[in-house]
Order: sequence, then structure tokens, then C-alpha cells
Amino acid sequence: MKRILLSMAALSLAACSQPAEQQPAANNAAVAETNETAQAPIPSLEGKWVVEQANSKAPDQLWPMTAEVTKDRFTIVSECRKMSWTFKQDRNFVQFTPAAGVECARVRSPAENLANATVKLANTAVFSDEGRTVQISGSGGTISMTRR
Repeated sequence: MKRILLSMAALSLAACSQPAEQQPAANNAAVAETNETAQAPIPSLEGKWVVEQANSKAPDQLWPMTAEVTKDRFTIVSECRKMSWTFKQDRNFVQFTPAAGVECARVRSPAENLANATVKLANTAVFSDEGRTVQISGSGGTISMTRR
């Protein structure tokens, strides 16, 4: 009877232990590294853009609206106005912080107000057409841009 109890105890401990073929931690790190390198590259926002749409509509104004993006600065140019933000990009995630810009004597157009609200609250940049187009969006709306 004692042998049966000991056998049952040994079997229950064996059933609860980790499988023998489990990979060591070093291999798990290699798998994580492989997964990171397998991700598709995300284009940078850096470059010159034309603002094509704001909330799925062409900007309703006479002059074109463009964007100039450097490593850490995002600027929308609309006639005599330059609205500027510092920004960070981590793959498709973006974060914008208002920075000094240039204002005009005229009041902002509705399209400029919408672009300002959109960029200020944006948190996502989704690229398409091999990085030639991008939609920047967040709780303030969406703007769509094409590279110049």
C-alpha cells in the first residue's frame, strides 16, 4: 500500500513539473529578436508633403496647405502661416507637442483650425503606397498627405 501511495505521489509531482523539451531562456531571446527583425519597416515622416484631405474632404481654402517634416519638427505651411510642432515617431505611433510658429494678420481658416486640432491630438501615422501617402489621426480627426 505504501508503494502505491509513493508511486502516486511521484506521478503527481512528475505531472506538475515542466516538460523536458522546454527551450532554455536564451532561445526565447533569439525568438523575440527574430520576431522584431521580421516586422516590416515603417517609413519616416521626414520630407515634404501636400495636405490632400482633412477628415476625408479637400481643405476648403484658396491656397495650398503643405507640410515640411524634419527629424524632430513637423510644420504645416498655409499661405503666410506656419503651424509647428515638435514630434516623436515610433513606428506607427506619433506624438506632437506645439512649438513656436508664424502667424498672419488674417484669422485662421477652418481648414487650418482643423489641421491644428488634428495634429495636436494625433497619435497614429498610417503609411500606404510604399510610404508616399500617410494618414495622421487621433481624437482630433484625420489628415491625409502625399509626398511632394
